[in-house]
Amino acid sequence: MRTLLIGVVLVVLAGGCIDGGPVISKSGMGNLEINVSAQDGADTALAEIYLDGIFIGNVTHNMPVLHAKFGQRVVEVKAQGFKPYKKTITILGEPNHQALNVLLEKE
Repeated sequence: MRTLLIGVVLVVLAGGCIDGGPVISKSGMGNLEINVSAQDGADTALAEIYLDGIFIGNVTHNMPVLHAKFGQRVVEVKAQGFKPYKKTITILGEPNHQALNVLLEKE
């Protein structure tokens, strides 16, 4: 029983040493501003933002900044009636502020 307990404690402690955290956070990260527009000036408020395949939400003009974990990240923008946008970028981390301007094209 004692061996089992020690094994469980070691697994829990080791789990805290593995970097499996989210791609979005406000600590130890870089700022990524995403500005989405469309060729014909169409409303892009319903555009869906994905970071490393994880749905982040709809980035608006009032809240375009994400706090992303530094390193290489895949940004995807999808909106009905438009071709999907996909780009791999490198998040540099604080104090850098990066901007990604996305122009969606009609399908």
